[in-house]
Amino acid sequence: MFRLSRKGEYALRTIFHLSVRNSMCTTEEIARIQEVPQQFLKKIIQTLRVSGFISSAKGKSGGVTLSMPPEKITPWEIIEKIEGPLFLNDCLICNGQCPRDEICSLHEMWVKCQDAIKDILNNQNFSNLVSRHMELVRKKHGDIIPELSPLSVLEAMHGKN
Repeated sequence: MFRLSRKGEYALRTIFHLSVRNSMCTTEEIARIQEVPQQFLKKIIQTLRVSGFISSAKGKSGGVTLSMPPEKITPWEIIEKIEGPLFLNDCLICNGQCPRDEICSLHEMWVKCQDAIKDILNNQNFSNLVSRHMELVRKKHGDIIPELSPLSVLEAMHGKN
């Protein structure tokens, strides 16, 4: 069965982090708050940069930022760029991969499962995920916190706040 790799999970966390921050931030901040090993994060950022999801700048005020609005990025796109094409079963790789696919109810089930997963991940975007995260943080912390900074929102995600 398909299982998202750590690289895929960390890539999603990176894009989420940048979506919340909505500004340039350091890889050190992402690594610390998202609990991603620094060297591993650098490789992920390179892939995301080459894929056009993030841009980077060197220097004292450098770092990484999204290269497009978070509402234009879906989790499915990130997973596919990091993991490659995803298939829940070998029979889904291409039509005719399995000689029974036209008469197999299991094949139909796998097609429905894969389509459902793809639809869920494609119908979300990182702007929606940030909005939902804000709702969850406010629900947990109540109205005693009128305005949370982006950094405190990210830290609350991992129990640091």
